Amino acid sequence: MMKTSISWSLPCILVLSKRTSSFSPIRIQSQNFSNKLLRGPRGWSLSLSSTHAPHPPASSEAFTEQNKLGSVTLLIPSTDEDAGVYRSKFGEKSPVSCPSYLSAAKQLARKISHFSDGQIFTNVVSASDNDGDKDACLKANALIALGLTSPTDIRCLSEIFRERRTKQSLSPTPNMCQFAVECGTNTYAPIVGPYDEANPSIFATLVPWSDEAFGKRLSEQMNDLFHKQTSDEFALALMLFFNRFSGYNVPWVQHSIDVTWEKGIVQNAKEIFAMITKCGPCIAKCLNDDNCSQCIKALDKIDTRDQVTSYRTVVSFESELLRDFSLCILQKNNIFECKAEIPTLPKVKPMSTFRGKDMTTETARGIIIGHLADTKESLEV
Repeated sequence: MMKTSISWSLPCILVLSKRTSSFSPIRIQSQNFSNKLLRGPRGWSLSLSSTHAPHPPASSEAFTEQNKLGSVTLLIPSTDEDAGVYRSKFGEKSPVSCPSYLSAAKQLARKISHFSDGQIFTNVVSASDNDGDKDACLKANALIALGLTSPTDIRCLSEIFRERRTKQSLSPTPNMCQFAVECGTNTYAPIVGPYDEANPSIFATLVPWSDEAFGKRLSEQMNDLFHKQTSDEFALALMLFFNRFSGYNVPWVQHSIDVTWEKGIVQNAKEIFAMITKCGPCIAKCLNDDNCSQCIKALDKIDTRDQVTSYRTVVSFESELLRDFSLCILQKNNIFECKAEIPTLPKVKPMSTFRGKDMTTETARGIIIGHLADTKESLEV
């Protein structure tokens, strides 16, 4: 993995994003904004723009071509969430602690929008007999039930999942998935693309390059990410799904440096050959070094598209050999043909004042140093 220093012009460019926005009580429409950002570890955002337009209000408009990747519906308990009857584990590590499911779903919807650059339409609906809410659940490409545990809500969940499963069996579509998260001990047999845990195909096990096998592996990976109970991993899971089954590439997870069945034998062989011929000496030195080889083994156990986990792994084994290894493979030769554009979301307003005074280069630099004091984090990514 490559570690490259971020350089910038100060002042007025640093902001630890609070990422707030206004939303309607139930339905949330992803919005598009234009701005330039660099994303650091754990969701920090560095704004490179000195202009700002107010966030438009949330909309409940129908799915449009702008949201070409697909749609997500988050199904939350029918109980008044702001009354705090049920609390979500998403956000329990944040200063807010365990939020209501409505608050958690709103934040998850925001993250889905940010990760997809506004390409995914997200609904938040409650488990009820409301025809509009039920229709949103049945039509969504991805349906994620969150925290449904009451008998009434469970009946609603079971009915909707059953209808979607029936529809999928009669008219299969690859761009469809459903999961139940924090809904008791029953997993309600997830569906990911052509893979249905309740009715698994023999191809899912015996033919690892088949779509059914892709769906099975992704189902297990998404389930693991959901149960980490962070908004970043939640959004990542959905990006992996849409990248695989929507028919479009999702820039956030489009490129992978891993050897996978999804890439295919030809692409894997091409990349391995390029690594050996262009970076052979660097690879040999790294593999013969205990620290460097341990890092490679650790990265091999994870999906390197999980940027948070990858970052934590790399900074645990930093060395000159690892730097040279990454520099040759990822930057000088771009073995994996990766490319990335600066995301347009979230739109963050740069700081113009600090403690009642205008922001200056000296003050901005001092804020950076101050926020990094006594931490293990770095603004080098």
